[in-house]
Order: sequence, then structure tokens, then C-alpha cells
Amino acid sequence: MSLADIIYSLFSGYDMLFELAFAIISLILSIFAFRIYKITSESKSKLFGVSFLFISISYFIQSLFNFLAYSRLNEPICLMANLTSVNLISYYGNYAHFLFMIVGLATLLYMTFDIKHLEVLTFLVILSITAFIMSTNIYYTFYLLSTIYLSFITWHFIKNYFRKKQKLVLLVALAFSFLLFGSIHFFLSVNHQFFYIIGQILELLAYILILINFYMVQKK
Repeated sequence: MSLADIIYSLFSGYDMLFELAFAIISLILSIFAFRIYKITSESKSKLFGVSFLFISISYFIQSLFNFLAYSRLNEPICLMANLTSVNLISYYGNYAHFLFMIVGLATLLYMTFDIKHLEVLTFLVILSITAFIMSTNIYYTFYLLSTIYLSFITWHFIKNYFRKKQKLVLLVALAFSFLLFGSIHFFLSVNHQFFYIIGQILELLAYILILINFYMVQKK
């Protein structure tokens, strides 16, 4: 990500609003999942809650760091020092965001495979973080990993829909399809702001669909 892209996103202002919305929605999803777990004692609900809790934390962190960077950008100090500071704040904010997000996605992937061994989850998380830390480009690595994970998760829910033919399952399948396409758009958005905006919109639609699904499940 270039410095020009960072400044564009910070001045546009919509980034922080989207991130805050994602954080709040994913936190609500986590709470819903833990409530279902208390009622049913299903391990899948618990894992879903844990994964979206990590995802929520990742968005809160990103929103906070973007706010700090935006505040720093408006301070009346040397322009070059200001831009360097903004660049560092944005980088570390994204780094923390990526780490929490990749743990959340790894947990979600583990849940979809319906594996009962926590060692597999530990392996997935360690492998993901190691690949991320060893990478020379955290942005490409993150979006590559998230695209791979979301591909498997999306395929799982699509197969689930064709097996059960239920509207609620279709909602989840559509939601994760949006997240997958959003991840692909983010992967292409390194030099294209248009793709970045499309990715944000698809991600918002996805979380709204998942939220609707959980709300309908709670009403049953």
C-alpha cells in the first residue's frame, strides 16, 4: 500500500465508519453465537462466537489506529514528519488488524471442517501467524490467506445449502460469498481505489446478511 493510498483513505473518512460498523456487527454476531451456545451447548456456536470476537477486535483496532493516524495528519507539524508518522501508525494498525482477523478466520475454517481436535485449530493458527510474520509483504500475504480460507468456508456453506435447501442457510452462503469476493477485490485494490471501495461494500453486505440470519435464528 502506497502512502498516497493511505492519505486518500484517511481523508475520505468512510474507512473509519465502515470499520466501526464491521466491528459492531461482528461483536453482535459473537454475542448471538454465545447465546445460542448457552442454550444448545453446540461447540459450533461457541467457535463461531470466538471467531467473530477476534474479527470484531481486529476491526476495532483498525478503526482506532486509522483515527489516530487521521488525528496525526491534522497536527500542525513538519509535513514529512507528519506523513512518516501517519505511515507508521497505519502500518502497525493494519498489522494488528491482520493478526486478529487471520486468527478469527482460522477459527471459522476449523469450525466448518467440523474437526473435534483442538490441536488442528492450534496448528492452523500457528501456521497462519508464522506465514504472516515471515512475509515480506503483509498485505498480499493476508489477502491471499483470507481468500484461501474464505474459499473453503464459502464452499462449505454452499454445499450445506444444496443439502438442506433452507433460506437461512442460503443467507449465510451468500454472505460468505460476498466476503470471498470482497477479499478478492481487496487483493486487487492495492493500486485501485475503486476495487477497494467495492470490497468494503461487499463486506458490509455480508455482515448484514449474517446478522439477519442470526436474528431470524434467535426468533425461532
